[in-house]
Amino acid sequence: MELAKMLKMVRLTEDELIGGFITAKKNVYYIVLNRKDEDGKRRPLWISTELEATEENKEEAESKCLSERIRYSVDLKNGVVEIPAVKSPKAAVTKAKADTSVDQRRNPLFADLLNEWLAFRHPNNIVIGEDFNFDRQIKLNTWAGYADNIKRNLYPTFMAYGCTVQEVTVDLLKGFYSNRLKNGLKKSSVAKDYTLINQALNYAISRKMIDVNPNSAITLHKIEKYNAATLNAEQMQHYLEFIQGDILEIAMLLGGFYGMRRSECLGTRESQFDFQHGFFRANHTVTKAVIDGKKIYLPSDKLKTDLSNRTYPLIPYVEERVKAKIAENKDLRKLCGNSYNREWLGYLCVHPLGEIIDPDYITNRHKALLKKAGLPHVRFHDLRHSCVGLMMANEVPIERVRDWVGHSDIRTTVNTYGHLEYHSKKQTAEIIGNSLTGKLVAREAVSLGG
Repeated sequence: MELAKMLKMVRLTEDELIGGFITAKKNVYYIVLNRKDEDGKRRPLWISTELEATEENKEEAESKCLSERIRYSVDLKNGVVEIPAVKSPKAAVTKAKADTSVDQRRNPLFADLLNEWLAFRHPNNIVIGEDFNFDRQIKLNTWAGYADNIKRNLYPTFMAYGCTVQEVTVDLLKGFYSNRLKNGLKKSSVAKDYTLINQALNYAISRKMIDVNPNSAITLHKIEKYNAATLNAEQMQHYLEFIQGDILEIAMLLGGFYGMRRSECLGTRESQFDFQHGFFRANHTVTKAVIDGKKIYLPSDKLKTDLSNRTYPLIPYVEERVKAKIAENKDLRKLCGNSYNREWLGYLCVHPLGEIIDPDYITNRHKALLKKAGLPHVRFHDLRHSCVGLMMANEVPIERVRDWVGHSDIRTTVNTYGHLEYHSKKQTAEIIGNSLTGKLVAREAVSLGG
């Protein structure tokens, strides 16, 4: 039965349901209810399930935990059980001091530790080479993704569990990941949870809160590789003709002809083009971070890898359309005067009034344009895959493909696009076919002659 229906039957709201979780202690599953006293101080209630802590008993233990949470919450609402009283003033003061030094600093709630780790991990707060186990600074948009996941998912969940850092066990984490998957979350998203939790618990080790990271005992299964949809040469040509003059034309051209990433397309500026010598450089990106509900656009000269900083020859058609876009933006600047946004001067992918185009707008408009053009749906990033597919179909060596798309390691190119390498497979098939069918034909001729 769904939790919402169960709560409705006993006239409880989700806010009234006490938090709780199961944990193994002396090879027995225990239920830990997140009980608090009158001052809101955590006073956990431990209840034995009398079940051996095995994988076979885990589901039953979780079911008992939910039942105890509901029973306790109903009793608390009806006055059958009381909120634990605060101890005598003198004892409370002594206990509070001990709690401040031990519980709050050495053993905080895991939900609070996630926020502490997040603040510690902010790009502005990291001193490279001096912090625990970090050898590089993360980008602000990556940090913003961590912050969003903690705020919307991890913090509320672990606050409901009510577990401290030292109460986080392998079984508790397995249950958390299992529930996320049961609720329809993709394995790739759960893998991001795993990575974030792992870093937070490593941070707890560095703060001497725990000795061992329980998350390290959990092995993630290999995530299925995404099978990209692609456009063939005829479809790609139709699409690029269809979008001519659209606000996103340049982004589509750079994605289709050069396999550039969305952030690289969005970051393309006039200064990257050398029309005299016929080349341009892909050496700048624009990404988006959402922090406290506010959008921040982040220009950067640091690309995904060192080899992502690359130089391309200008394809005549692309050169023609880029020049037209530059002239159009120049005319709009004159026409709009002081109303034109000058923060993004020189960028090609801007709105008529000069604001940078939002990355999500590119994704959504690309989807709509494909539909209008009568083409199958492919992600914007799949234009990159389509570009590689066309190169592979025309027997471009894998080393040159790697250089074109800017991979730092050829293994990445092979792992990502090796299935598109049709020519060498065709040659292999011909060799095998010639070797075997020749013998089969000869054997058949002997058989007929006999």
